Amino acid sequence: MKYFIVFLSLLILVSCEEENKSEENGKFKEDLSSFNKSMEKVDQTMNVIDDMQNEMDQVDKDMAGGTLSEKEAAKKKEKIKAEYSRELAKSSNMNPARRLPDWAHQLGLTEPVGLRVDRDISQTTSENNPVEGYNSVLLVYLADYDIAMQQAAIIAKKAEIPMSKDYVMAKQMEKEIGEVILLGVAYMNFEIGSDDLPQYTIAITVDENGVLVISANDAYKMQEQLNQ
Repeated sequence: MKYFIVFLSLLILVSCEEENKSEENGKFKEDLSSFNKSMEKVDQTMNVIDDMQNEMDQVDKDMAGGTLSEKEAAKKKEKIKAEYSRELAKSSNMNPARRLPDWAHQLGLTEPVGLRVDRDISQTTSENNPVEGYNSVLLVYLADYDIAMQQAAIIAKKAEIPMSKDYVMAKQMEKEIGEVILLGVAYMNFEIGSDDLPQYTIAITVDENGVLVISANDAYKMQEQLNQ
């Protein structure tokens, strides 16, 4: 009986070791798969950058050859940049996002009502992913300008995110001179360039075309990742 107990104990120990190895192998395969996907995205992004640069170089050649004026070349370059900027955002999007993650809801953020999320460039990262290591989310919504402005105000109020100082100053100047200085709006819980940042930096913005963007980022853990 004594030998049987010893044998049983050894069997359990071996079984536990095998289980641990299996878990480690599983985690390794998961990390490797995530890394490979990241590298594939990097390759796609580099290809897009190369294609854009080739087109830009061709514009320079045409201008040097006299087939394009400097003004025409500048206009064409702006068009190339605009066309490729979306493609770059799409190709570098490691983790497309459709909605706010739970941690973002806990920060007080909510999603706009009646707006369509742009899935190609909306993205998120997670602190649970070893390749990423920090929480972030960027949601881009396409909308009518007035609706976007209304929804941004609602979201900012619920999350208690103030209007940025630059926009506050612009609104004050508009009242003084009676003219529109800036279209759109920006609500932020931080100042750009400041060394004193909250753990989660949050921005809710609307541009002149009515594109609403919600972004939140764990600034502390992102800095830790950059310092590694």
